[in-house]
Amino acid sequence: MTELEKPKVPRKRKPPTQTAGVNGIDAHGPMLGEPTDTVEPVAPAINWHRLISLPAFEMFVFEQSGLTAYPALSEWVENRRAALGDGKLYKLYADWHSDKGYWINETPIGELI
Repeated sequence: MTELEKPKVPRKRKPPTQTAGVNGIDAHGPMLGEPTDTVEPVAPAINWHRLISLPAFEMFVFEQSGLTAYPALSEWVENRRAALGDGKLYKLYADWHSDKGYWINETPIGELI
């Protein structure tokens, strides 16, 4: 029996091709649509140890507190944070920083603009 004379065996049907994809940003709905959940934005945490080491913040604390010794600086900051809260104390400092006008090319946390 030659190849041409052999009966053809029907081929088995293959399953559909599997594909993997990424939905990305479209998975969250249209960008201009109304948000489904109302979540309050979380303010970034303030790195107080870094902030205390900045000359501008030291000047702010010395002017606000009337202190003249560096070791009392951290204690004053901790007491003010407890009394006012982080956000309010930082806002006082940021407003003072911009009003002074000494550091026009820096943010209140010492980053260059």
